[in-house]
Amino acid sequence: MQLKVKKHVVDTTEPEQAWNRWLVKMRGETATLLIYEFGVAITRAQDLSAFKEACISPEQTDRAGATAEVSLREVVASPQEEWGTTFSGEAVIWRMWANHITRNLNRSTWEAAIELPPPDHVAHLLQLASSTMDRHVANLARSANVALDCVNGSLADYEDLRRDWNEFGQHLGRHRQNLETRRRIIEGFIRDIATPSPGTVPDPLIELENVEDVDHVV
Repeated sequence: MQLKVKKHVVDTTEPEQAWNRWLVKMRGETATLLIYEFGVAITRAQDLSAFKEACISPEQTDRAGATAEVSLREVVASPQEEWGTTFSGEAVIWRMWANHITRNLNRSTWEAAIELPPPDHVAHLLQLASSTMDRHVANLARSANVALDCVNGSLADYEDLRRDWNEFGQHLGRHRQNLETRRRIIEGFIRDIATPSPGTVPDPLIELENVEDVDHVV
């Protein structure tokens, strides 16, 4: 960018104090801001034309001004070299990608565009390369195996828990049987030591025979 006052181009290398003095001096005046597409070094139309021919425009074009076939073939090879290990497709699809890259006729942007993923209208026509597909399938299989191992481990833990639970249930059953046996023993013991009622116990005095005392007769 540059500032221009009438026919005078403002020097942008001045120190800050000089800029401040210039701003005060230019109060009320109109300055034109010049924005150069390719930098301030290219100021003449002749320089711009030479720069575009050397760096921007395709090296070879057809009669309509579009990218020539030879240049297009070179561009077609570049996405294949950059993305060939990721995508596979017919030659016409790579050509569509090259046409998309060269459509702006600005050769300086092609290299950066080649490094970008394919546009949507080209991407859905491409397929994953076999090596990429193999890695993708291997990653899926590895993830599935990890998930399966986790489930199998949980099932093994469940079986251990169920076995422990069954053993605990059997232990509880045996413990109950022991308690029932002890209860029956105690109940029998209690029945044996119970005091009979007075009505069921015979009076021994009633059954005694009154024998006459002959040894002490006076």
